[in-house]
Amino acid sequence: MARLELHGLVVRHGSLTAVHGIDLAVDAGEVVALLGANGAGKSSTLDAVSGVVPVAAGEVRLRGERIDGSPSYRIARRGLVQVPEGRRIIGPLTVAENLDLGGHPVRSARRRAELAAQVAELFPELGPLLRRPGGLLSGGEQQMLAIGRALMADPSVLMLDEPSMGLAPVVVDRVLAAVRAVADRGLAVLMVEQNATAALSIADRAAVLEQGEITLTGPAAEVHDDPLVLRAFLGIEPDTPPDTPPALAHPR
Repeated sequence: MARLELHGLVVRHGSLTAVHGIDLAVDAGEVVALLGANGAGKSSTLDAVSGVVPVAAGEVRLRGERIDGSPSYRIARRGLVQVPEGRRIIGPLTVAENLDLGGHPVRSARRRAELAAQVAELFPELGPLLRRPGGLLSGGEQQMLAIGRALMADPSVLMLDEPSMGLAPVVVDRVLAAVRAVADRGLAVLMVEQNATAALSIADRAAVLEQGEITLTGPAAEVHDDPLVLRAFLGIEPDTPPDTPPALAHPR
């Protein structure tokens, strides 16, 4: 059983259908990258899964149990936590206070201490900054703090929306290496990312969204080499002749 499952997920914003009945699953210990252009429905998918926007049709299951229709705070308490686009840390609070806020759903003080130690190990850069207001951190430090704050909630599923946005390449590598590390510890990770090269470098599997529909899925290495991805996301003209059948199935 996959840790996170989407079955026929439909998301609407008023009269506009942003996501058209997609199916997707994320297992424990893997990173699934959700790729697509602006407006493809990527963020709408994450927001519906985490309860920020309503699910119009279909199901969302966490460890086999339906969570669609639940409020976002209950979904977070059940183990699914989202790091939103733009990080949205609380600027006036210190780094330590932001982390403490993330750990609020965890009742056990012992477990909170264990989680804090794990975050400190994952992001040692935050150690000297614990008393600094979050709003004074660099973009990369804020992204580390946002991920650390999410991990303090002790999730089993972590979702990230554009974690590389606005970061220097060396910082992107650092942040995504940390994302890979938390998956290797057993978390299920669903990551929305426009930087396809960076996302596919750490992902196990990938899915491409176009106009709210999944048009390509498969192992990350094969998705990376698919002509659709090469041309649309990586700006590379494939060597494969146009009439050559692709190695992956395109659902549409």
